[in-house]
Amino acid sequence: RMAVGCLVELAFKVAAGEIKNGFAVIRPPGHHAEESTAMGFCFFNSVAISAKLLQQKLSVGRIL
Repeated sequence: RMAVGCLVELAFKVAAGEIKNGFAVIRPPGHHAEESTAMGFCFFNSVAISAKLLQQKLSVGRIL
């Protein structure tokens, strides 16, 4: 949960223009987690959660 929270905070700061860009060095990275299954010691997909929250809270359309 802490890794996801760090990435969400970073993503919101970039989207709001508080900072120009960011790079999150977090463990676990979350890239193995699937929608309903934890895999490779990853329980949450940090990037997917951050992207979804940006779309819901800030109405961000596309995320590349």
